Amino acid sequence: MSVAQIKDVACISDNSSLPLMARKDKSGKMQTLADHLHHAAYYAAGFEPQYADIASMAAVLHDFGKAQRRFQRYLLNGEGNRGDVVHAWQGAFAVDDLSLPSGHKTSARLAKEILELIISSHHGDLPDCIGDVGMKIFFEDLSEKKEINGKYAYEEVKTHEIELDLDADERLRQSSIDVEGLVFRINQLKKSNGNLLSKDSVNFYLGLFVKYLYSRLVDADRLDAACFEKGGTYSEHVVDWQSLIDVFDHNMCSFNQDSEINRIRGVISRKCREAASRPTGIYRLAVPTGGGKTLASLNYALHHAAFQGKRRIIYVIPYLSITEQTSKTFKNMLNLDEESSVLLEHYSSAQGREFERGSANGQNEENEGPVEHNRKLAAERWDSPIIVTTMVQFLETVMSSHGTDLRKFHNMADSVIIFDEIQSLPTNAINLFNEVVSFLSSVLNSTILLCSATQPLLEKTDRENLLLSDKPDLISGDLKLFNKLRRTNIVMPGDNMDKDCLEFAEAVLAHAREHGNCLAIVNLKREARDVFQHLHDLDAESEFKLVHLSTSMCGRHRTDALNRVMEMLATQKPVICVSTQLIEAGVDLSFACVVRAMTGLDSILQAAGRCNRNGESATPKDVFVYSIRGENLSMLPDIQTGKDIAQQLAREHPGEDFLDEKIIDEYYRYFLKRQKHGAMDYPIDVRNTAYDLLSTNLLGRGNYAHRSNAHSKYPYCFAQSFKTVGNSFHVIVRGGHDVVVSYGRSSDLLDELSRRDWDARIRTLRKLQEYTVSLFDHDFKKLSEIGAIYLADDNFGVYALDTAHYDERYGVVVDRSQEGIFV
Repeated sequence: MSVAQIKDVACISDNSSLPLMARKDKSGKMQTLADHLHHAAYYAAGFEPQYADIASMAAVLHDFGKAQRRFQRYLLNGEGNRGDVVHAWQGAFAVDDLSLPSGHKTSARLAKEILELIISSHHGDLPDCIGDVGMKIFFEDLSEKKEINGKYAYEEVKTHEIELDLDADERLRQSSIDVEGLVFRINQLKKSNGNLLSKDSVNFYLGLFVKYLYSRLVDADRLDAACFEKGGTYSEHVVDWQSLIDVFDHNMCSFNQDSEINRIRGVISRKCREAASRPTGIYRLAVPTGGGKTLASLNYALHHAAFQGKRRIIYVIPYLSITEQTSKTFKNMLNLDEESSVLLEHYSSAQGREFERGSANGQNEENEGPVEHNRKLAAERWDSPIIVTTMVQFLETVMSSHGTDLRKFHNMADSVIIFDEIQSLPTNAINLFNEVVSFLSSVLNSTILLCSATQPLLEKTDRENLLLSDKPDLISGDLKLFNKLRRTNIVMPGDNMDKDCLEFAEAVLAHAREHGNCLAIVNLKREARDVFQHLHDLDAESEFKLVHLSTSMCGRHRTDALNRVMEMLATQKPVICVSTQLIEAGVDLSFACVVRAMTGLDSILQAAGRCNRNGESATPKDVFVYSIRGENLSMLPDIQTGKDIAQQLAREHPGEDFLDEKIIDEYYRYFLKRQKHGAMDYPIDVRNTAYDLLSTNLLGRGNYAHRSNAHSKYPYCFAQSFKTVGNSFHVIVRGGHDVVVSYGRSSDLLDELSRRDWDARIRTLRKLQEYTVSLFDHDFKKLSEIGAIYLADDNFGVYALDTAHYDERYGVVVDRSQEGIFV
C-alpha cells in the first residue's frame, strides 16, 4: 500500500479499517506491521536451528509498540517528529504480563527476563540490569514504565494482539523449552579438573546468551528493513566446502617439495587435515615458527567445516599489519578474486568508532541522522563463508552492548574460529576470552582452534575457565619433526649489556655488516623512530637500504614497505628493517640476522621466527637480545612484566636453550603468577571488573540489598551491567580516532566516495580501510586544533589527514619539528 492510496485520510481513527503499518520508503511504499513482525520472526528463527522459538518470539514482539494511533499518524500523516513515539518498550510490557506456563515456570522466568531485556533495547544498547550502585534496576524500571498512562499507549497497543497474530502465551511456552535446554546444557559442562562450572561462569554464559539472542533480533529487524527498502528477499550464502577443498588441494600440490622445510610443512598440514574429523571443541595447534601454521590451520578448518557442516570459517589475527597478507594467501590458495563474496576482510575502518557505538549519546533508531543511518546499513553482518578479522574486532564485538557491534555475534555460531598467534591475547582480557570461546564452543556449537608457536597456558588461570577438549592438541608434539625446523639460537644478554638507542643502532649495524642484512625489533614507536634516525646518522644508508615499520603508517604503506623488504631479501640486496612488534606475527620474511629489544619470551621467539625462516643456512643463526636502557613501558604493563620475567630466566638459566618447551612453560607459569587478583578480569575501576559485571555482579547485588527500603536479596535472575562494560571495554585503550591519510590511492578513493552509487560507495569504504591510521585522543585533538584533520565525507563521517602531516618513510607526523628525521 502506498501513501497515495490513503491520501484522503486525515487521521487514523479507532475504527480504521486500514492495516497497521510499520514503515514506508522514500517512494511512499509501505510495509504492514504484521508483515514486518512476522518476517523478522522468520529471519530470527531461521538464522540457526537452535533456540529458534525464543528468537522468533523476540522478533514478533519487538515493534509491537507501533500498533498505536500516534505512531500510525506520524507514519501516514506526518504528525509529530521522528522519535516522538517510543515503541520499543511495549513488546517487553507484553512479555511482563504473561503468566508462567505450568511445568516450565523456572525456565519461563529466565525467558521472560531475556525477552524483556532484548526487546526493550533493540534500537540501542543492552542496558545495565543493575545500575547506579544498586539504586536503578532495569526490571523495576520496566514495571514502572508500564504503569505510566499515555506515554506508551500500552492499553491501546494491547488491543491489537489478536489482529497481529502474536500468540504470545504459546510462544512463551516454546521459548521456555528453549531456555530449559540451554540451562540443562550449561549445567552438564565440566572443567578439565572434572568440576562443574562455577556460578560466575554460569552467569557469564547466561549473559552471553542474552547478547546472542539480541544479535539475532537486531539482525533480523535490520535485515527485513533492508529487504523492504531494496524490494528483495534475503537468502543465506551457502558455501560448497568441498569445491574450496578441491581448489586448496590442487594449489597445495603445486608447492615445491625439494627443501626439507617444505616437506615438514606438508607433513604438519596433512596431520591437521587428519584431525579434522574430531568433534566440535576447543583445540590447540602448536607449531614452531615457520612451520606453515597458517595454511595448516586453513587445511584443518576447510575439512572440519565440511565434515561437521559448519556455516563459516572465522580467522582472527592479532595485528592489523598482517590481515592483508593472510587474506591474500587465502585468496590465492582458494582462487578467489578481489570481488569474491566468499571471503570478507573486516578489521579497522575509515568510519569513525564514535558512530559505530552510535547510541552511546542517547540516540536511537528513530531520531538518528543520515550519517548514523548510512553507517548502520554499511555495518558488516559477517555472513560470508570465510571472515578474516582482528582480535580487536572480535573482543570489542563480544564485549559490546551496542546493536551495531553485536549484530554479527550470532554469525559466530556453528563456525570454525581460528585464533592465530594466541599468545598475543591481551592479558587483562584472558578470563573474558576464555568464557566467550568456551560458550561459543559448548553452547553455540563452534570449534575453536588456538594457534601459536608458544602456547600460553590459558587453561591455568585462577578461574580455570577454558573448556579445552579432552585431547586438545591437534597434532602431538613430534620432537624429531620439530627439531628439524630449528633454525635459530637465542643469545640472551649477560650482565651490564643494556644499551641506549644509539648503542642499539650501532649493534644492529655491526650485525648487519656481518650477515648482510638485519631485522631490528623494538617495543615502542619512539624507539623505532630513534633507532632509525641513529642508523641514518651513522651513514648506514651508504651500505644498506633502511626501512621503517610501525603503526604510524597506514596498512597499504606498511604492505608496500614489507614488499620492498621481501624483494630485497629475495635478490640478496643489503637491507636493515627497523620495526615495532607488528612484524613478529605471521609476516613471512626471512632475515639472516635478527636483533630484538628485551621483551617477553613469547615475543622473542616470534622475532626469531623472522630469522633463517626457510632454512637458508643449514647452521642455526643467532638472534641477539639487548635490553634498552631507560625504557619506559609504564603504559605497556604486559610487555614490562614479560621483559622482567625474561630477564629473570636469563639470570636463572644462563647458557640454556630458550627455545626449549620447558623454559617456555616456566615463562608462562611465572607470567600468570605475577598477575594480581582480578588482573585478567579486565579491571574497570578500583571496585569493578568487566568479568564480575558480566557474570554475578556481586557488588551490584550487594548494593541493592543495602539500599534504602530494600532488605532482601536481589530478586531477578539477570544482574549483568552490559552497557557499563560495553562503554568501558577497549582492547587498545588509548586509541580511538580513525583518519584516512594521504598515501597511494586514498585521495582518489575519497573522491569516489561522494560520486558513486550506494553499493559502490560501500566497496570504496572497505578499500579505504587500508589507508587509515588510528590516532590516540591527544594526537587527534592536536592535529584537529591546527587544522590538519578535516571532514572528508559527511555522509559517512570520514575524517582525513592533510598531506603535510604524513611522511613517505615514517607515516603520521604529529609534530612537524620531527621532519628532520626523514631527510
